[in-house]
Amino acid sequence: MLFTLIVPLPTRVCHLHILGTLKRGSSMRRTRRSRRDARRFRNSREQTRRDDLSTAAATLTEESTKRQSMREVRRRSVRNSTEIVEERSKRRTRSAEIIDATQHERRIDATQQERRKIKKAPSVAPEVEKVVADFVKYTTETAGIEGLRKECRVVLDYRPQPGTYKRFNACSQFNRYPEVPCLDATRVVLQRSEASDNDYIHANRVKLEKSDREFILTQGPKSNTIEDFWKMIFQEQCAGVVMLCNFYEDGTQSCEEFWPTDSGSYKYYGKMFVNNKRIDHLDQYDVYTLEVLPDGCSNSILTRLAHCTTWPEKAVPSSGRMVLRLIRWTQSLEPGSVAVMCSAGVGRTGTFVAIDAVCTRLFKGFDGKVRDVAIDIRRQRALSIHNELQYFFVYSTVLDYIRAKMPKYHSKVSRFYAELSKV
Repeated sequence: MLFTLIVPLPTRVCHLHILGTLKRGSSMRRTRRSRRDARRFRNSREQTRRDDLSTAAATLTEESTKRQSMREVRRRSVRNSTEIVEERSKRRTRSAEIIDATQHERRIDATQQERRKIKKAPSVAPEVEKVVADFVKYTTETAGIEGLRKECRVVLDYRPQPGTYKRFNACSQFNRYPEVPCLDATRVVLQRSEASDNDYIHANRVKLEKSDREFILTQGPKSNTIEDFWKMIFQEQCAGVVMLCNFYEDGTQSCEEFWPTDSGSYKYYGKMFVNNKRIDHLDQYDVYTLEVLPDGCSNSILTRLAHCTTWPEKAVPSSGRMVLRLIRWTQSLEPGSVAVMCSAGVGRTGTFVAIDAVCTRLFKGFDGKVRDVAIDIRRQRALSIHNELQYFFVYSTVLDYIRAKMPKYHSKVSRFYAELSKV
């Protein structure tokens, strides 16, 4: 205290000035630091903002690129879809053009089609050419409808003489129709293992000249003849059976059901075992593969049964092509007899065998006179070919076969059909 009082005044002022100066300098340094810190903060914030903007811009760019890529994918997809639609449209157009061309081709003049077929037709032997030409000329020009009618009456008048079917009379219980005899000379005789066994069945062998196969013409089995029927099939080693009737026709039973009709099933008919091994459903008929075995025998046989259900009784099918298919089927069988049957075993059955015989004869180079063939069949199986309608059907089906093999006869056959349709 005393020191302060004794210090000179100027010196105190100087000290105060220095202290003030020091304080002001310190304040200014603080101010500068504050400003510098503020600038740094602002710069940092600005940098952060710029970084955020840059990141946002990069994100936007990436999203834009993705959107652009997706739009490109969609455009490609639409373009591909359009191309697919256009390609399908082109295909449909091409298909339509092909169909139109095909339809146009089908509408070509019949004469041109016939000429084209003639060029493609396989060559035939001269002897076949001659007998076929003679057959077509006789049927369509020489005889005509009226000539064939006279011919048919000659055939239908050919009947068996009394005394030629004694066994038939003695076994009336095994006959389906009392007015349809079974000729003694050609009947199938069943082998008897015992003296009491029956040797009769209403069936006849028919062997025609120039024919490749023996036929057995028989009635549809009755309830008391099913066992005998299968005995005959086994005994004669029949390669096939052709059945041309239904089990019931016009409300009447035409034939007993004589085989197991379900695939994999089997039945015993007396001492005969029949096993259905397979069924093939073909166009207009079914084929059954059957195993047949007698009781006490270890060696079975396989036979095939074709069942046609579209041939009406005492009438004819709408087309002969089904019959020609069946004939072709019989020709594909193993060697052996073929049993052919309908209800009585004479009308449809005889007609079928006559068609097969005439076609075979013609294309082996032999004459195919239907009248002679029909009488030859009747000589072995009485009353075969039952009426005029069936007789005409033999001619029309043989002409169908000729037209398919030798198209140059197309116009003549067609004119004959037109005349026949008026009958």
